[in-house]
Amino acid sequence: MTDTPLSDALVAHAEVQNAETFERFVTLFRVSMVGVMSDNLPPSEGNTAVMSDGSLRIASTSYHDGRSRIMTYADPEAFLRTYGPRFNAGLRGEDVLRMAAAAPDCHGILVNCATREISQVISKEMAQALVAPVAADTPRRPWWRRR
Repeated sequence: MTDTPLSDALVAHAEVQNAETFERFVTLFRVSMVGVMSDNLPPSEGNTAVMSDGSLRIASTSYHDGRSRIMTYADPEAFLRTYGPRFNAGLRGEDVLRMAAAAPDCHGILVNCATREISQVISKEMAQALVAPVAADTPRRPWWRRR
């Protein structure tokens, strides 16, 4: 068992780039804790947890196309060992997806790998699709029954 499951999925997708590897990557992203950079966290003392009051601001980056994306770091503990501190908070991937889907000026998420110097984009449209509520199937009346 590896301690970098999200980075492993990101690398697998970078090497093969098909729908299955991307689906696995996004599925793992949703349930993973990822590193983020916030500029409005109160200072922490040592190894303490800091809770947000719901107004957490997350840093974004302009990727190669100049569009703003939330910057995240896969497998935070491994990322710290490999590259040092680049983030100061952790969030569930599901929460980052919700933020990207809702922010009007955000064009998605940039996920940085902990094991290689590569990254993967999750588009805003993908984030919106992933967090959209599942529509309940309305029971249909058989065609032979009248109203």
